[in-house]
Amino acid sequence: MNYDPMREFAVKAFRARMERLGIDPLELIEAAILGRDSAASGQSPPSVHEILETAVTMSGDPLLALRIGEDIDLAAYGTYGFALMSCANIGASLEFFLRYGQTFLDSSSWLRIGHDDGLILRLEQTAGTNYQQMLVTESVFSQFRGMSEVLVGGSYEGVRAYFNYPRPAHFDAYQERLSVPLEFDQEHTQIFMPDQWLCQRVRTGDPTTNVLFTQQCEELVNGMTEVDETAAIVRRLLIHSAGKFLSISEVAEKLHVTERTLRRRLAAEGTDFRTIFDDIKNTLAQNYLRKTSLSVVEVADLLNYAEATNFHRAFQRWNSTTPADYRRQASP
Repeated sequence: MNYDPMREFAVKAFRARMERLGIDPLELIEAAILGRDSAASGQSPPSVHEILETAVTMSGDPLLALRIGEDIDLAAYGTYGFALMSCANIGASLEFFLRYGQTFLDSSSWLRIGHDDGLILRLEQTAGTNYQQMLVTESVFSQFRGMSEVLVGGSYEGVRAYFNYPRPAHFDAYQERLSVPLEFDQEHTQIFMPDQWLCQRVRTGDPTTNVLFTQQCEELVNGMTEVDETAAIVRRLLIHSAGKFLSISEVAEKLHVTERTLRRRLAAEGTDFRTIFDDIKNTLAQNYLRKTSLSVVEVADLLNYAEATNFHRAFQRWNSTTPADYRRQASP
């Protein structure tokens, strides 16, 4: 059974936001499906475009899409949200979003365009009516603003927003909620962000936890999405327990099987617990050495090695080089 774990984070956060706005998510989905015309009828789930239009209709609030980003709760996005909050600066958070957050919108994507003194983030939509596309734009722009508020506060100096549709009747709501210069009837819908703004430090930035949360996201998107593969489940459990790694007996207990059964299932998939365990530790060690200024002793402690010499020997066995040499070779 395949699923998209990153998209699932967004779905759960969206449902929670709808509930806080007084809209029942299940009623919303049912209404979106029932509201389809005969040509669009069927059993496929409603798109974000359909859901937003239905939500505005149900609420009677034409500003609903703009209000979605207010008081945004990044923790509701699970591992993805915590990874964003632990990035060093806005630029790093943006790159993280472009790596892991592209699947949040169906029939839509963000295009990164370099600029002399900053960059442009362009929203491209390939489905939905003009009105539905405007609602999606309002939703994602308000969420962009809400996330920025959480990460760095209320400073948006140099940031500008452009829209490929006419100035709406509720223009004042745009000004109040987006807090940046706005231009309408443009060729593209996009945001310009200057280098100076991208360099702003994230208030909750932490390189150590960012390595851990980023690796968790990486495990989720790199083919580890088969819920019926034992090795994939074990990897995820070990990643989530990093800092106090689970033993094989503890993993077996969480999976409600005996340790012997767990070993047998892993062997049938061509691996074993020690191989997976060492691979997780090695991956985290490499990330800590590349992405943080932690000492080798501190990295060893994070990976639960009582002695740095034991970590040093293990790392050399895994990579045929010492931690110090690996860090030097990985430096730009």
